Amino acid sequence: MEIRFRFGRGEELKFISHLDILRLFERAFKRAGIQVAHSEGFNPRPRIVFAQPMPLGLTSEGEFADVEITGHIDTAGFMQRMNSSLPAGIKVIEARVKTGRSNLMGIIRAAHYRISVKMPDMHDIGYAVSSTLDSSGIYVIKKTKSGGKEVNIRPFIYELSAEKDGDTAVFSVILGAGQENNVRPELFIEGVSKASNTPFSILAMHRVMLYCGKKKAAPGLLPARNIWITPMDDSLL
Repeated sequence: MEIRFRFGRGEELKFISHLDILRLFERAFKRAGIQVAHSEGFNPRPRIVFAQPMPLGLTSEGEFADVEITGHIDTAGFMQRMNSSLPAGIKVIEARVKTGRSNLMGIIRAAHYRISVKMPDMHDIGYAVSSTLDSSGIYVIKKTKSGGKEVNIRPFIYELSAEKDGDTAVFSVILGAGQENNVRPELFIEGVSKASNTPFSILAMHRVMLYCGKKKAAPGLLPARNIWITPMDDSLL
């Protein structure tokens, strides 16, 4: 059977790598007595797929993974056994049985972040938001396997707001994510700094949720705007 689960990472483990997260879960499954299915071939690997790698320094409450296990277990028992076996700083938040064939890595389209920044006290955070949203192009250098490439990230800043308290501010932003059009929080801050001519430095990054796109609201039932769906949506399980 396959289980899709959501987990969070706290301050305790925010500086461990994505590979370390994978190893951590492999050990936790063994401690929990949950047998993970493995691939075939010369070098069998556990059938665990993560939706999106977690950058160093990022905390989160919206990470997702699919795991194929041998045998059967109810989702409540899965969560209890996993959380008893995981270290402080990692927690399974919800779990559901997966019966469909959706590729978790392939369906991610956006990510909601809260990014805390330091900024000069005299600068207006409202101006930083409006100048970013009003820009037709925000160009930054994105690292690729072949080197640096200039890209326009403005089309992938989907929603943006901010609050300020003294010389600190918090951006709430939904950015492009997934295998295509991925915008990391650091690139967003570089872009908003350029668009508003305001020097920002990152204090903390938190991923609130990963999204798989939008669906139309039913007329008369919900506001006439699109809404984001998560990997736990019924249509994706």
